[in-house]
Amino acid sequence: MSSASFPRLLLATPFVVLLAFVPGGSWLLPVVAPLTLYPAFQSRVKAGDVRGAWQAGMAWAILLSLGVIALTQMAPEAAARGILNGEPYRQEMFRWISTGLGPENSPRQFLPIHLLHLSLFALLTWISAGYLGLVLGAALVGYMSYFVGAYAAASHHPLLGSIVAWVPWSVIRVAAFVLLGALLARPLLLRRLWPFEREEWRLFALAGAGIAADLLLKTLVAPSYGRALRTLAGGLLGLAP
Repeated sequence: MSSASFPRLLLATPFVVLLAFVPGGSWLLPVVAPLTLYPAFQSRVKAGDVRGAWQAGMAWAILLSLGVIALTQMAPEAAARGILNGEPYRQEMFRWISTGLGPENSPRQFLPIHLLHLSLFALLTWISAGYLGLVLGAALVGYMSYFVGAYAAASHHPLLGSIVAWVPWSVIRVAAFVLLGALLARPLLLRRLWPFEREEWRLFALAGAGIAADLLLKTLVAPSYGRALRTLAGGLLGLAP
């Protein structure tokens, strides 16, 4: 995405996290966050520019994550109140890092959760021309980023922790979901029940490969990655919930 085509409204995305300071902000934030992306996302999808819609969506997800990470490190109490599911997810992930126990290390536990999120995302995207899928995406990116910011603060490695705590399988999942969203938003935006052609099917396959890679990488790498995060944080110190 060239600088000339970069949607300037996206630059407001990190500031949406300030809604965490207002009453009801934990629910308001994911509902409002897609507004900085949707005009550009919608226009690209309608024009058949799935790649451009994906690029804009990824830029939005990165900027939203940066905003939540910064909020979590600078105003942790506000972030704990204002990021939906942030604190329960942080506790779950810190327990996994500290003990090796939790859904991250068990496909039997995490697979149903991932499939539920995928099904909800696909349905919400299809029935809302993409917007409700982005709302769900904002909620997921929000609480994952809250964990990242909390880990970075607890590990005393603000920059490095903010990078490595975004576990690689989650990054792949976000990229795959954004691509899937750009595809599944097309029917309602184009007012055609099934507007998909050969190129779209290739992109569906790419999104499916990303989702499969997410699950496979998590299954194979999560235990050792958790131990690496524990080592970076200096053992259990500061990580117990």
